[in-house]
Amino acid sequence: MARTRIVATLGPATSSGEAIGRLIEAGVDVFRLNFSHGTHAEHGARIALIRRLAGNRPVAILQDLGGPKLRLAAPVRGQAGDVVPLALPAAVRPGDPVLLADGAMQLEVVDAGHARVLVAGDIPAGKGINLPSSRLDVPALTVKDRNDLAFGVAQAVDLVALSFVRRAADLEEPRASGIPVIAKFENAAALEHVEEIVRAADGIMVARGDLGVEIPIERVPMVQKELIASANRAGKPVITATQMLRSMVSSPLPTRAEATDVANAVLDGTDAVMLSEETAVGAYPVEAVTVMGRIMREAERALAPRAAPPERDVAALIADAACRLAAELDAGAIVVPTRTGFTARQVARHRPRVPIFALVPDERLRRRLSLVWGLTPITLPPRTGGDALLAAFRAPVREMGLVPDGTLIVLTAGWPPSDPAVTNLVHVTRL
Repeated sequence: MARTRIVATLGPATSSGEAIGRLIEAGVDVFRLNFSHGTHAEHGARIALIRRLAGNRPVAILQDLGGPKLRLAAPVRGQAGDVVPLALPAAVRPGDPVLLADGAMQLEVVDAGHARVLVAGDIPAGKGINLPSSRLDVPALTVKDRNDLAFGVAQAVDLVALSFVRRAADLEEPRASGIPVIAKFENAAALEHVEEIVRAADGIMVARGDLGVEIPIERVPMVQKELIASANRAGKPVITATQMLRSMVSSPLPTRAEATDVANAVLDGTDAVMLSEETAVGAYPVEAVTVMGRIMREAERALAPRAAPPERDVAALIADAACRLAAELDAGAIVVPTRTGFTARQVARHRPRVPIFALVPDERLRRRLSLVWGLTPITLPPRTGGDALLAAFRAPVREMGLVPDGTLIVLTAGWPPSDPAVTNLVHVTRL
């Protein structure tokens, strides 16, 4: 089983119980529901199927809000040189580039109602419009987003992704919902505020589709690496997304370049990789998940444990010490009791070679941690002492055949257990 997580988007090709069940068996950790498409009734039916079919597996649901993305109200078609009607925001200027459907058709602004075709195309209604030279003053959440978010809260989704984040303040309203927020980096404005967005978010997504249209495409590889590194430093999960195995929409095997792309994302330090069209509308959704898992497992064999930069933060230093002890003592596992997931994420960012077991108080946190690299979350009622905790831990790991009796383990936690913000304890013992 790969330690890097797989996020799969559901859509018309994968809305049946049979399809969702097969995706879970193939190794999906998180299901993405794209609220740019579909009705609440359709998404509600998918949520119910995921919950039922996941059983005891910690499978999370990620609600991806559409955000303030411009979309075509009607089809646009034309040849190079044609001037076509296209209603655009007043902020555009003559000569500004207009990209439709992630750049499949390219135009330039004539005025707020017309554009000249530069690269011919025939684009259907509903496809996205990108204006890479324009800074539009639009709200972070649309009216539709607010309605969708209220629906997500009622459905108890585990995570919510916010599209077209530009600054940390954009995250305040969705975070008030109580659901962890994944900030999507997909425009140039967000790249001017990386550190503050990462600090404010519960995780990030490198959304390479819109990002690769909004900035020069040659910048995307290095921006991906920089964003992943920033999330790793902060101990926040990061998803690498868009066109990971795009050819598998219609082919049973990926290209060599796609396989290399997935492997490089793993080596960069991503927590998760995401399938979009491959599983939403593709002909080979289960095969895409299966081959992605194989590529990730192979890449992880070359993934070295990460040395953290010098820090004076106690929690970070304790997590680093736990990983070093596990390596030096050839321990069989690192065990992390956690009430919020914070300590477990601090340990996971070091990418230790040994299994990491996160002992959590409830199923919802267990599902949320399924996005984090390398964690095996186990639900255990809170215990007041280390001996009681280890005794309770033995039963599920024996049942799952994960750690044999007598295994040397490293336990890291906070004391007293009543303070969720403290990580100050490392304990070495045998199970």
